[in-house]
Amino acid sequence: MMRAASLTIAALLVAGALTPAIAADTRAEAVGENLVANGDFEIGTRDGWSSAMQIVDEPVYAGEHSAMIESAEDAGAVAAVQSFVPIEPGAYYEFRMAARRETGRGYVYVHCNWYAAPGERLMSSPQWPAGRAEPVTLRTGEGTGAWREYSGIFRCTRSDVGGLQLVIFIRDGQDRVFLDNISLRKLEYPDAPDWDLPRAVTFPGSPSRFGMSVEGAEQDGRGASAHFTVTTSGAQYVLDAAAGTMSCSQRIGAQREVATVDFGGPLGELRLGRRDDDVCVLEGRDLALGFQGDSLVTIATNRALSATVTSRIGAEWFRVQDPHLLAIDEAGGFCVTPWARPELTSPGTTIQPPEADTSEPSWSASWSVGAREMFALAVFPGREFDWEESFDKRIVCTGGGVIAQEALEEYSKHASVHFMFGHIYDQWVAGNTHAPYNITDPEALMASIDRGHELGTESIIYRHPTSYDWVGLDVDFFLEDLRVTRRRYGFDGWYFDGYPQLQDWMGCYRAMRIVRERVGDGTIYVHCTLNPPARMTEIYCPFIDSYATFLLRAEAQVIHGPSDPYLRYVVNTQHISNTLATLKGNNMLLEPLPENYTREDVTNAEKASLKLQLQTMLALNGRCRWAYPGWPLNSSDQEDYIGFYFAELDRMEQQWRATGEAIPMTWPPEVE
Repeated sequence: MMRAASLTIAALLVAGALTPAIAADTRAEAVGENLVANGDFEIGTRDGWSSAMQIVDEPVYAGEHSAMIESAEDAGAVAAVQSFVPIEPGAYYEFRMAARRETGRGYVYVHCNWYAAPGERLMSSPQWPAGRAEPVTLRTGEGTGAWREYSGIFRCTRSDVGGLQLVIFIRDGQDRVFLDNISLRKLEYPDAPDWDLPRAVTFPGSPSRFGMSVEGAEQDGRGASAHFTVTTSGAQYVLDAAAGTMSCSQRIGAQREVATVDFGGPLGELRLGRRDDDVCVLEGRDLALGFQGDSLVTIATNRALSATVTSRIGAEWFRVQDPHLLAIDEAGGFCVTPWARPELTSPGTTIQPPEADTSEPSWSASWSVGAREMFALAVFPGREFDWEESFDKRIVCTGGGVIAQEALEEYSKHASVHFMFGHIYDQWVAGNTHAPYNITDPEALMASIDRGHELGTESIIYRHPTSYDWVGLDVDFFLEDLRVTRRRYGFDGWYFDGYPQLQDWMGCYRAMRIVRERVGDGTIYVHCTLNPPARMTEIYCPFIDSYATFLLRAEAQVIHGPSDPYLRYVVNTQHISNTLATLKGNNMLLEPLPENYTREDVTNAEKASLKLQLQTMLALNGRCRWAYPGWPLNSSDQEDYIGFYFAELDRMEQQWRATGEAIPMTWPPEVE
């Protein structure tokens, strides 16, 4: 394995490339007026902007006036804000500005926070705002001493968005930033071409590499009246082309039909095309169906299509965010996640949500799928729960840079996966460190990895996938950076602080398939409280999650005691994605709060102890990370983790190995 103690390939590739303007897609055309009020400051006042902004006569980029924001060394963040700029759901917008920095210290950010209406922040949950666009990010040193133009393209896919709050701010450094010619204009992209069939329903990466495969494909009859039965590891789909119907059945855990689909008429003549361990493709004249090994079905259609899905299960967890749907019960479930190609114009897909009670079987939802769009449905779980892995892979998470080798030796007595979080990178800001990633001390990092391997311990390191997008680097760059960096340093897997694109589930799906194929059996640990397809806390894509080894969810979420359904159906994963679930329970309470609780209620509520959190996850057959152990070990390390958690995990493993039977999940959990 080739390794070198030098800057990461990401830094080498993009050095000098981030300061020029982020180029707009030349196919797009800006239309309409500038939506930013007083964006050129030529009226000579800061009308429309917050008081942190000052109007100056020099330096200027164009005209007679510009604006300035200034931050002291210890100011934290200083921002110029325009409180509400109207935008349309699903539309693309280009943000542009000219900027000049004086010192280049700290970071300069442009954030576009989603709002439903003036003064009404759009939310993903009671705790989390519904995201934002970050069209421009300037790292330390960028844009110093001369005017430059910066731009970025974004959209909000939430159907209930009404506008955005525009925030331009300096953080963590003394600087003076001059701004001019700030604009926001709607973009129009050309019409999407017809899908390239059947290629549109095949994807890179191999689900069969991770225990998810196409096990069989049979055709009965020919032409437009053919019947097809496609069997994957997790599901069986029976398609009647003449009737335009499909039965969707679960195969792991429960053996049952979970949903039927009525496409509103014949699908036309279909033939069995590609068939291998990773995908089965049915080809038609104007549509193609891809049955993926992970049990996702993708239908690319060049004509308008309707789809009515009738559930055969009562959903104990049911969520809709137009046009996506998620339905789960104790044994499994299904989801529907339509998709349209980004940066192209197509008719769109809309949902008619169920009118009946979704807690009982036989409820239905309908979709109108536009031409050149994709309809996608998945039955889950797509793979078996890996009991061997659940006991063998035990995570210890350390911070503060490369740890002492004697500490690693002690930790490795109890944990087999070492996650190095924080301060191994230059310019480290927890949760916000941006690509490109430069290792602070390559020699020390490689020595720690090598020693871990001698001890039988995997090493995984931090990446923030969405930070590549913040600085104009696409998912392909992200994937290449992962490949080259892992090859250079010799570590085993990754910790992802989120997915690459939280509102484009297809980008996440492709990326996770590729990363899993490259990592093989190595650990992929995803921290994703905000999930694709809609950057929300309570709706997600189990077929994407299934490519991770571990998931970490619930950061900052109020969990209303050990019996909260959010804990069972979002944080826990057994019978859903069958990934190993871990919990970040900083707001896990002992008892539920009233329905209309406040932040003060949460602050004053009695929180669950660490031991109770560990007990709860073990009762759900979830796992926990040993978070930031002391050196020497402290009382919590000795009592909560070593004395209780790892000891109980050992007991469960002995039970499983002795009986060969799955450990029953206790829900609601019976904990002390």
